[in-house]
Amino acid sequence: METFEEYEMTSRLARGEPSSSLDAGSDGAGPTSPANYVPTRTELVGGVVGGNETDVVHMRLKRMAAFDSHDYDPTDNDLEEDALRGRTREDYRREQRWKWGTSVMIGAVMGVIAFVIDGLVDKLNLFRYGVIGDKVGVDGMSRFVAWLAHVSVSCAFAAVAGVLVSYVEPLAAGSGIPELKTYLNGVHLKGLLRLKTVVAKLGGISFSIGAGLIAGKEGPFVHGGGLVGGGLSAFGSNTLGFKLKNMKWFRNDRHKRDFVAIGTATGVAVAFAAPIGGMLFTVEEGASFYNSDMLWRGFLATCTGVLTMHWLEQLDFDAGDFARARFGTHRDFGLYTDSEADYSKNYWWYFWEVPIFIAMGVCGGLLGAAFVNLNVKITQWRAKHIPVNDKRKRLLEVIAIAGITSTLFFFFMSVSPCKEIPEPLQVDTSDNLNDLSNSTFEYGVETRDEIRDDFFKQLYCPDGQYSVYGQLFYNPLATSFKFLLHLGEVGEFGVDSAHPFPISALFWYFILTFSLMTVTYGVGAPTGLFVPSLAVGASFGQLVGRIVASIARTRGSDVAINLHAYAIIGAAANLGGATRMTISITVLVMETTGSMQLIIPLMLTIFAAKAVGDKYTHGIYDTHIKIRGAPFLEEPELAGPTGDKLRVNEVMCDDLVTLRPVMRIKELLQILTETHHGAYPVTEHPPAYAGEEFELHGSITRNLVLKMLLHRISFVGENGSSVTGMNLFSNPRERDELLEQLKQIPFKVPSAREVAHLMSEDDIRTMSIDLRSFMQRHPSVVHGDARLSRAYRQFRTMGLRHMYVMPSRPRVVGLLTRKDVIQERASLTLGLYARGLARPRARTVSRTFEPPADARDADADARDAGLPEPTSRTATEDDDAKNDLPYIPYYSNNAQDDEDAGVHTTIPPPTTPPPPPRRARRPVAAARRDSHRRTTAPVRINTSHRRHHRSSRAPPPPSPRSRPRSTRSRLPVAGRGAGRVSGPVGRRQNPRGRLASGTGAVDDVRRATRDAETSERLDRAKRNISHRAPRASSRRTPRIARVAAHRVASPRHRG
Repeated sequence: METFEEYEMTSRLARGEPSSSLDAGSDGAGPTSPANYVPTRTELVGGVVGGNETDVVHMRLKRMAAFDSHDYDPTDNDLEEDALRGRTREDYRREQRWKWGTSVMIGAVMGVIAFVIDGLVDKLNLFRYGVIGDKVGVDGMSRFVAWLAHVSVSCAFAAVAGVLVSYVEPLAAGSGIPELKTYLNGVHLKGLLRLKTVVAKLGGISFSIGAGLIAGKEGPFVHGGGLVGGGLSAFGSNTLGFKLKNMKWFRNDRHKRDFVAIGTATGVAVAFAAPIGGMLFTVEEGASFYNSDMLWRGFLATCTGVLTMHWLEQLDFDAGDFARARFGTHRDFGLYTDSEADYSKNYWWYFWEVPIFIAMGVCGGLLGAAFVNLNVKITQWRAKHIPVNDKRKRLLEVIAIAGITSTLFFFFMSVSPCKEIPEPLQVDTSDNLNDLSNSTFEYGVETRDEIRDDFFKQLYCPDGQYSVYGQLFYNPLATSFKFLLHLGEVGEFGVDSAHPFPISALFWYFILTFSLMTVTYGVGAPTGLFVPSLAVGASFGQLVGRIVASIARTRGSDVAINLHAYAIIGAAANLGGATRMTISITVLVMETTGSMQLIIPLMLTIFAAKAVGDKYTHGIYDTHIKIRGAPFLEEPELAGPTGDKLRVNEVMCDDLVTLRPVMRIKELLQILTETHHGAYPVTEHPPAYAGEEFELHGSITRNLVLKMLLHRISFVGENGSSVTGMNLFSNPRERDELLEQLKQIPFKVPSAREVAHLMSEDDIRTMSIDLRSFMQRHPSVVHGDARLSRAYRQFRTMGLRHMYVMPSRPRVVGLLTRKDVIQERASLTLGLYARGLARPRARTVSRTFEPPADARDADADARDAGLPEPTSRTATEDDDAKNDLPYIPYYSNNAQDDEDAGVHTTIPPPTTPPPPPRRARRPVAAARRDSHRRTTAPVRINTSHRRHHRSSRAPPPPSPRSRPRSTRSRLPVAGRGAGRVSGPVGRRQNPRGRLASGTGAVDDVRRATRDAETSERLDRAKRNISHRAPRASSRRTPRIARVAAHRVASPRHRG
């Protein structure tokens, strides 16, 4: 077993450090390992690869290098900080209003798109199935002509979908869910969210479904929703060549990510008319970065989208009688209206069926794993023989699959057995459908002939009979799925025991649909997976239900088996086995079928399907993400054990390319041309060799540097003068325009060589660029000796693009706790600044150009001169009302101390006369000139009305007994000793002899605010008494004034 020193020596030798430095620490403090700790040898679990596996891993890493990443870490440079500090409360409220308004617009636009696409699909299906019309005959020639016409139309529609993908936008192929999931994880896919992509995607899926391909619309709708969300939030388009100037709040990666996630949720919602299921789909499967604000706005967007779609559908159906139209009576996968299909009676299950449902979930997981494995092999063969860059082969493949699919379905339709049309629907019966309880189908009252022609097609059967196979094979996939779920549930067969589908039809439909779904997914056309998986699972559930019913009859039981419940549970099991989603599938199935009574069987079945499927393969979407080679980061809990076995410095890259804060443009262009890094560290002293420590001043992205070069921003001459004057901007408008030029969305950045060609020779030869005001001042860092899993968690949870590694023993200047970053603490600190009791700390780093004088400094000078300060706090009244709540502890030990009692309602009364007036502070300009001489000191707050006056001498150190249970910190004064250790770990002596650190910082701010309020009451009391009583002296307050002031400050005399 190796010791800690041996492990440390091995690690340092691996990093290339000289052996002379192995015996001592970096600062001569000796080894950092404890004498009583001997680590165990690392168990290489899940990290051992060899032979062919090594080549495969190297190849995957090589593919990942082709991907770029987004950076969801908020920009923290000087310009952004200045803009944030200058924002008013109204600016924040306006941004929130536009967030909600943009979410509503996303929902409305997706509702309109869904209505248009659904209408186009219906028209294409009506044409394809109606083209043969009267050409159906019993002789061979008629059947051949009908087949030829049917296949020709299918191939023509498939050709349109294939052309849109192969020749317009290759990213429009497939489902779109893996691509959107990769994007929302932080990986950039070029061209994924372009306007051309959404046209090809949504137009292509219409013709794919119209061609009869085994495909659904939900995946392309997810992709389309993401495109709509990203485009509307940017308020601009590269394709259309416009960008609104006033709508500029959401042009960054972080906001665009949230709106794209909202768009994907809306896409699922309008595809299934399931708003809750759509939002849960994004939370569970789509969005890697979840937040409550996105959930609330997505909830509104999905609701708006479904409402808009239903409104347009009703207007299209009957615009004249819109006021009396009943909404909420139709399910997306419902064959009948809700009033007609009484779900409380049509869906039921028995307790002894629970093991059967779990077994169905196991079978669904096995089917899903088989589907994924087969699809991977087909995709591998397709990549070898039909590459993506071969447009002609890719188009011919789509046409061939469409022809094969339509041929097979036409064949089964033509050889279908025939059955008598149910007696209630025969020709000799009355039109009022009394036998059907005068049911209301779809949106209106349909006649007997319409029901018979839609649900029971005659086709090649004699009069009075219908084609049994034709119900499944000669209908659109979504319609046949509805038949499997609902046909027969309202008694249209006269008796409940009559089964609409023979076992042979269910078996062949299951085999054929499963096989074609496996081949079709991944073809060069827009295709979805939800509806095909649901249809395969529904046929499987019907088969299981028929077997259970047959066994029950064999045993002489008269128990009624609900085939519709088995069909729904089978559909959910197969979809869960293929995608490995759980909650969203449960809600989607319940919303689209109205099967609320089946929630427990659905949950058990889907969980079993996921558990079994995960033992063999990943889900279909995750598998295709891995096939594409994207650097997708799973959740930390699912990332595997390898991160716990390694340290950060064992996998980091130590050969860094750095930039100087001010450097020649010629040198900068050479670095940008020779390297392709996404970001560069900025330092005054670049490292001399790989692995050498250097002082990090900041970080700047490649795109930002290219934009600065393109717009000639922050150029300086040889004498150090700026080409734009002394300042980067002279007013907030110029600052905002400068920031707008640097926004990434939807502006496209040319390459470094293109930028070099666009620049003049004089600028390249003579000019320099100053990066200090544009670099990220505080990039994310991680300790070099930290576990790799810790860095992985930071990348995954924060959405980082890169992270810098700190040395083994970094320097510390302070400490933060939960109570230090909470909103109340920040509000009270800002209150101290507003009252003049404290000033913000001065920056320890230099800016490119000093900005113009801040108006807040003028306010401070006005207060020092005795002028009335501006009042602008009326906007906080609403927030104050929300926070004005009583304090009620959880339990007795959680109650507040006497010192903190009555924070919300009372102010401790003074026990001594008020202190003398404060000495006027020095002017701001003088304070700034002398700020470099000062050291950090606590805020001097007069509290003599509660305690004795503080003297200039520090009291003796506190004894251990006088230290409180929780220590407290002091609040440092801005501009005094910036950059030094002045945080909560420091000691201070207070009149009570307590040690201050950590959690007591809020108390100091609260006391300062409370003291200021007390002083204000005292001043008001003095002024009121002075009008009624003569002054005794100009230097001393009369006794009656002091008594009145005491009463005002005391809680017993208030109110």
